[in-house]
Amino acid sequence: MQRWGPGKTIGIIGGMGQMGQLFGRFFKAQEYHVVIADPLSDNNNREVMMKSDMVLFAVPLHETVNIIRDLVPYARPGQLLMDLSSLKVGPIQAMLRSPSSVLGLHPMFGGSLSSFAGQTMVACPVRIDPQEWAFLRRLFEEKGMRIKECTPEKHDRMMSVIQVLFHVTTMLTGRVLRELEVDVTETMEFTSPSYRLEMNLLGRIFAQNANLYSAITQMNPYTREVLSHLQAGLTCYEEWYAAVDFPAFVEDFKRSAEHLDDFCESAFEESSALLDFSVELAQSNDSNRGKREEV
Repeated sequence: MQRWGPGKTIGIIGGMGQMGQLFGRFFKAQEYHVVIADPLSDNNNREVMMKSDMVLFAVPLHETVNIIRDLVPYARPGQLLMDLSSLKVGPIQAMLRSPSSVLGLHPMFGGSLSSFAGQTMVACPVRIDPQEWAFLRRLFEEKGMRIKECTPEKHDRMMSVIQVLFHVTTMLTGRVLRELEVDVTETMEFTSPSYRLEMNLLGRIFAQNANLYSAITQMNPYTREVLSHLQAGLTCYEEWYAAVDFPAFVEDFKRSAEHLDDFCESAFEESSALLDFSVELAQSNDSNRGKREEV
């Protein structure tokens, strides 16, 4: 019998948040006994920690390390501690102060999923028996998840590109739109399909939790390096613009294209398919809107 197999009790700290509920349903479907702690629940964190064979921290990123530190004194050998945070070094270091086994998880998806099929989850199995981790990994994979293993340090470095770089540029774009007092709805009347898609992705970010995106940026240990490169790039562009140095822009563009190499062609093909779908969806929305106005 697996030490952390079906039938065991898993306590979810933050169990009434979107991710807590999502993984609560996941483990219930695998026949685990799920108990939750949440400010809105009847159980407190300490009670759930002490009664659970497995503990999953599904709390806001900026609170994760402090919550883990508060509960580590109540952890015991034979338990498994896991977290779902968007950064791994800090939370894992905090969990490693316990005598328990430790598994860091980062779902690369939100809590409103209807299916795990095709979704990626990064895993950092830092202190867990390989056979026990293999069993848990199969549970995730059998639901369609793709599991990518790496160290906590590698994870946070990759997230500085995947999350910080793109979130910061998105937040900066939103800031510029705000400071220029741009009417985004009006720009859509002038737009190309690619701009519409980019703006929808921008709007998608700002429709979500400000604390999460701010914490991802503020707490990643590699953010300063990313910001330095962004600042250096903007300085170059400002100097080239002032000098009317058109060839400098062209050369910089070409150098980046050479670095991206074959990815450019595959990305062009995939994004073209997305743009075609985006145009069809926009036309459908406009048609439906017109029908509602006629009623």
